Amino acid sequence: MSFLAPLDVSDPGLGGKARSLARLAALGLPTPAAFVAKDDLFRALCPDRVVLAQLDDSAIEILDRIRSGIDRSPWPPAFPEELDARLRAMGDTRFAVRSSFASEDCVGALAAGVYESRVDVAFDDVAKNIRRVLRSAMSLGAAAYAMAHGRNPGEAPVAVLVHVFVPGDAEGSAAFVPGGIPELMVRRGRLSEAARAELQAGLERVAQELGPVEVEWVLSARGLVYLQARPFQPKPAIVEWSGWKDLPPSAGERDDWRWDMAHNPLPVSPAQAGLVDLVDEQCQIGIRQRVLGGYLFHARDARPLPPAISPESAMSYFDHLRREVDARLASLGPYPALDDALSFFVDVYQRIFGVLQPALKRARHALREFLAAHAPEELPLLPDLLSSVPSVATERRKRVLAIAQANSEAERARARAAYQALFGDEAPVWDVSARTYAEDASPLCPSDGAPSDQRVAPDWRAASLAVQARMPEREREQWRAVLTLARDAVSLSEADDWLYARVQASVRRALLSRGEALRASGRLSEAEEVFFLPLRLLREMANEPVAGSLAEVARAGLAAWQAALKDPPATSGTQNELVVHGHGTGGHAIGRIAVHHSGSFLPGSADTVLLCQTLLPTELPLISAAAIVTETGGPLDHVAAQARERGIPAVIGAIGAGRALREGDLVLVDGERGLVVSLRRDRPHPPR
Repeated sequence: MSFLAPLDVSDPGLGGKARSLARLAALGLPTPAAFVAKDDLFRALCPDRVVLAQLDDSAIEILDRIRSGIDRSPWPPAFPEELDARLRAMGDTRFAVRSSFASEDCVGALAAGVYESRVDVAFDDVAKNIRRVLRSAMSLGAAAYAMAHGRNPGEAPVAVLVHVFVPGDAEGSAAFVPGGIPELMVRRGRLSEAARAELQAGLERVAQELGPVEVEWVLSARGLVYLQARPFQPKPAIVEWSGWKDLPPSAGERDDWRWDMAHNPLPVSPAQAGLVDLVDEQCQIGIRQRVLGGYLFHARDARPLPPAISPESAMSYFDHLRREVDARLASLGPYPALDDALSFFVDVYQRIFGVLQPALKRARHALREFLAAHAPEELPLLPDLLSSVPSVATERRKRVLAIAQANSEAERARARAAYQALFGDEAPVWDVSARTYAEDASPLCPSDGAPSDQRVAPDWRAASLAVQARMPEREREQWRAVLTLARDAVSLSEADDWLYARVQASVRRALLSRGEALRASGRLSEAEEVFFLPLRLLREMANEPVAGSLAEVARAGLAAWQAALKDPPATSGTQNELVVHGHGTGGHAIGRIAVHHSGSFLPGSADTVLLCQTLLPTELPLISAAAIVTETGGPLDHVAAQARERGIPAVIGAIGAGRALREGDLVLVDGERGLVVSLRRDRPHPPR
């Protein structure tokens, strides 16, 4: 029997690449001379059908054994002679030996780069490279890809395309969607305007026949030669963000509302969303707040603020408020009633953000205004003037360092207990659903060693003297008073966060107490499910019991939170954010960076953003990730093609991402605009 065949577009056994080359030739486009090694050859070397249920250790052993068998099996009788005759008929040349399997170059199953292909192959090396291509059908990545598309590894046809190797001065790829603008990528060399126009015309001709298409091309001495065509999956059209449906017409225009990404980059729990609704209804703080699509948004509020206090009285106001909070927390006890805790929360929230914060803002503004009026050339010193302010943040950092630098577990436990005594009511994120450090101290143990404290702090006193040197003597006393108030404002801005955390923790304890009661009565599976119930429902239950199980409601709340994590708002208005640019493939997601290092393999998980220099096509089918960021590559390469195919948001060619981002960073990957936005903060802040 014959194991080799010419390219016939009507032959169903050609496989992906060979079929595409036959179609290009049928359209009258220049293609290299070629033939195909049919599926019969693969069956002769690998006669057993492979059925894998999952990719476990047993499956890996099976695949290894099959590849080894393909390497050792002798060629069928007469095949070497038939191959020799085919190659000689093509003349004294070099060859390309490429995969042409069932599960590639099809709509929804492109398998870009998954299987082996070899180019610039000598006559005597074609046979061993055919064997190498055939064994690639049984690689781990190939098996994963086939199974992801509902196929068994090695399903027919497993063919090999052999064509004349076409050397050229330039090569690349191009994609076109009818009615759109061609995308061209030149990987090597330069494409003249005439060649570019010719390529565009050929691309449009192919697209008329095949629909959205991507082609591989080379510019040879004889002109353009087409090597491959496959369906093109453009990145999805930008879809209006789903969260806008939660904005009622009475709330104003969308442009009035901004995502509070700087303080609350993650979706908020239903319990936290209830707190947002509560303070928006009852507090006047200069902004309105809403949860849209699970995320916190804010807009200007036209309602008047309560009576103001002066910057000079801010310190005494805070001290009085702190004493009130201490007394109220003591009276509420460890398990406060929910309505009592909420009333306490609203009262303190109004006084922090509606009374104290405006005074602190005026103090900082007064410093800038005084500097601009009396020593404008020293405005760049403003950050130095407000640096090294002793504050709650100073104490927090000192105690974190003590934990990280402890020499024994006992010493570390004492340092951790000292931290919890002061800051135990805080949590890694500002959401009432997050466990506080008093409940879970594990985030207080840095995984990357002791944080460095070697940086040299700016000398604020020297900066102040430099400013005073620009002023007449009569203005210097006023300058020192203005500076003192502004520095006090910096300290109080840290202290009010600490106070806010203590008050929110009382709400958390009240909710946990309610959740424990619901768990004991069998209406919740776990007490912490209470944070995924609507706060409104919990308050109604206090007055009028609600019948039935609440576990299903809690599961729906958790599912909505998880769905929101995969559908964040657009990145418009990313002022002062760390942003890395690249080529987007569509979609967007939030996740934590997991760095993939060359030579290792990291499959990732559904909530990680995989960051790497590049990814091998055979690794991609094995990866589970919320999103992918690569520092190299272009919009038409293998990583981009597979990301689009699998619907994984990706930013390709994000130069500098490896320097700007680190393991564990929280990022937003915007595959529509080609942006990676770091949401990393030294410490989270409460919603403003």
